[in-house]
Formats: sequence, structure tokens, C-alpha cells
Amino acid sequence: MNENINIEYLIGESNRCLNCKNARCKNSCPISTDIPNIINLFKNKAYEEAGELIFKNNPMSIVCSLICPFERQCMGNCIRGIKSTPVDFPAIENFLINHFLENKIFEILPESSHKKVAIIGAGPSGLSAGIILKTKGYDVTIFDENECMGGMLRYGIPDFRLSKKYIDLLEDKISELGIKFIGNSFFDKEKLLELKSSNEFDAILIAIGAWLPKKLEIEGHQQPHIFYGIDFLKNKTNLGTNKKIIVIGAGNVAMDVARTAKKQGNNVTVAYRKPLSQAPATKHEISETINDGVEFITEISPIKFENNGILFKNTAENTEVFLECDAVIVAISQYSLFDPNDMEGFFWAGDIVTGPQTVVQATLSGKKTAKEIHNYLSC
Repeated sequence: MNENINIEYLIGESNRCLNCKNARCKNSCPISTDIPNIINLFKNKAYEEAGELIFKNNPMSIVCSLICPFERQCMGNCIRGIKSTPVDFPAIENFLINHFLENKIFEILPESSHKKVAIIGAGPSGLSAGIILKTKGYDVTIFDENECMGGMLRYGIPDFRLSKKYIDLLEDKISELGIKFIGNSFFDKEKLLELKSSNEFDAILIAIGAWLPKKLEIEGHQQPHIFYGIDFLKNKTNLGTNKKIIVIGAGNVAMDVARTAKKQGNNVTVAYRKPLSQAPATKHEISETINDGVEFITEISPIKFENNGILFKNTAENTEVFLECDAVIVAISQYSLFDPNDMEGFFWAGDIVTGPQTVVQATLSGKKTAKEIHNYLSC
């Protein structure tokens, strides 16, 4: 989504909305954003009211309005899109939430419940839960192993796809609310159990996400020139320039990895075991990756890593093909440090529960778990 769109464009898009009674755009939004109502508020220049409505429903809307898979959700289900182009609601949403957050001064809310909640993980699910619980009067402290808030938003998505100024703005507002944040705090299972037994908090939510890369344990997988997607992005690994890089996988993380390696000045190829039409990444992200000059080879599956390349099996023709490269980045999925089924007495939210999902899905999970915690502490 282009974040530098002018107001005339937004007005034109709002006027194209048919204000459907059974709004398919709203129904296809995982978090049920009231799109027709928000567009009407925008048309009436009720920017503050619209922004507040957006934020209360989706505390991560500053991010979702930029990187949601719109083609599968609101825009992909807009009636206008059947015979023309869909209404660009994300652009309207981004304008409104920016206006709201930049102009709204949040006051530190009184802790009316006198109960304390700890949240382990400052990604979208943890932050969403924290905001909601704070507005309900709880004393909220968020811990994270990183120095700053944001989780995957800050450390796992490249700047060219999500400017960190939006995460900074959100962090400022969270601080204004009076939510305490303690960074550089790593929790393993033992430390979590210690926190629980201390009885310092009335409820503990674990929302640490899925940061551990899924390995591709084929022959040669331990060679030093093999990297993993989420580590590559988080550590901002510099591969150098003019190298031949092969990225294995075709999800949005793989697209971020491929584009990052390409922008470093390398020759990058994405290898995927299925046809490109079946890739998990959105069409938009694939298109952006192609536009950046990344090549794709499909219907090949790696069977052996060698020191100068990868041996693949052609899944369509049952033949073998060898591709030379200087480095490999495996980006096929991630998993979490903990299994919720193995630990009782905690609340859980986000990718640790569902596996890697979109920001809006993580936010929805955080909202649902915040409600569970509120019901539990209200008893």
C-alpha cells in the first residue's frame, strides 16, 4: 500500500464505496473492521471519531493498513472489484489511524481493578492484549527479549515494506497509556515458572511468537553458507554483493528475504516446490519481488546441499537439476520456543498458538485472549 497518497485520491475512493448493507469487505476482514461506517465517517470529515473506532477495534491498524493481505480480505471481496478496481480502503484506514495517533494524547488510565497482568512478548498479539487490558483498568507490564517493542513488526519485516516510524508511533502511544515495558528480558520455561510462582502477577500471557526457523534437514544442511529466513532478517545479515543467492520457500517471509538479498546487490533466485500460483505469498508480494529483479524457479524440491550449490528434484518431471550458488536462505516456516499444551496456568496468544500468521490474525488472537483474562480476573 502506498502510504504517500493525497487526500483527493482518498475522497475519490470513498465516493466509490457502494455502502453495501451486507458488506463483503467487512465480512472478509478477520477482525471485522466496520468498513462502510468508517468510510462514511471519513466522507463527513469525522476523522477523530473514525480513527478512534479503528483503534478500539484493531490496536495494530497502523500496521495492518499497510501490510495486510488485502487481496484476500477487504479489497479482494469488494463489489467494485468485480467489474472495476476495488475501493482502496487500506489507504483510507491508514490516513485515519495516522491522524488519530498523531493527534490523540492518551492519558495514563487509573488501575481500577488493582490487578496486575504480565505479558511476555511485545509483538502484535501481546501489544494488542496489553492495550485492551490497560483500558479495562489493569496494571500491565510487557516483557520482551528485544530492546524495543514491536516483535516481528520491528525485527522481522524489512524497512522497505514497513517503515519503523509507525512502530515508534505505536510505542509512544502505548507508553502514554501507562503500560510498562521491560526489554532485554528473555524467558525460558524455568524463568516463566519462577515468575508464576512469585505471585507478583494475577495473570500471565505468553505471546512470544514463532521465531525459531524450521530446518531443512537434508544432506549437507549444516554447511556455513546456509542461512535461515527469520534469522537473516532479524540479524540484518549482509551477504555482500554480486553473490548468487538461492531462497527456498515462497511465503511472504521468503519474499522479504529475497528482496532484501537483492537490494544488497546480489543475484537472487527463489526456488519453490509447487507452481507459483500455489505459493503462500500474496500476489502483490510476489509481484513486488519480481519487480525488484528476483527470479523464480518452480516445481523443484531440494534434496542435497553442496558447497557450491543445491541439487534439486524436479517435482513435475522426476528429474534432477543442480543450481550453483554462493549462499542459501531457507525460509519455509517458523515455530515457537514453547508448546502451550506442556504448560498450565498461563494464557496464550498469537503465533505461539496458531503458528505463523498475519499481523491481523495475531491481533485478533490478542483481543480474544485479553477478553479471556478479563473474564478470569473479574470472577
